[in-house]
Amino acid sequence: MNLVDTDYIGIVTNGKVTIHSNAIDEINIATEGLTVNGVKSLGKKLNWDHNLLAFSIGTTTRTLERYSADKKRLGAKVSENALEIARISSQGTAYFGDVKRWNEWLNTPNTQFGNQEPKSVIHTIRGRELIKRVLLGLEYGFTA
Repeated sequence: MNLVDTDYIGIVTNGKVTIHSNAIDEINIATEGLTVNGVKSLGKKLNWDHNLLAFSIGTTTRTLERYSADKKRLGAKVSENALEIARISSQGTAYFGDVKRWNEWLNTPNTQFGNQEPKSVIHTIRGRELIKRVLLGLEYGFTA
């Protein structure tokens, strides 16, 4: 799978920032706030339902719908979480080869996550750090 197919940062930001953009660009877009449509596009590309998407970025489906109806941008923290989910998903789909296999891994209990599914910790900073660390280990030959 090529990187263009897995640039979920470009999807969530509606093309304003890509996986190759610098940290300042990401900070600026997070501070400005992402659009709900961008976040929903990310969820659609990842084949995630609205509940998992909202959970993973630290909000609720009701909040997403309210912001969408009011045409408001999301807050900096939720936007930052969505950017991080996009980055991790880009890494995950690049490693596993496609979204289906990435999602299967996220839904499979793993000893690295206390025999829980990796998606159960994706809503926290430490959980995302752990997912990134395990992905890095997989890339370098450690077992999941």
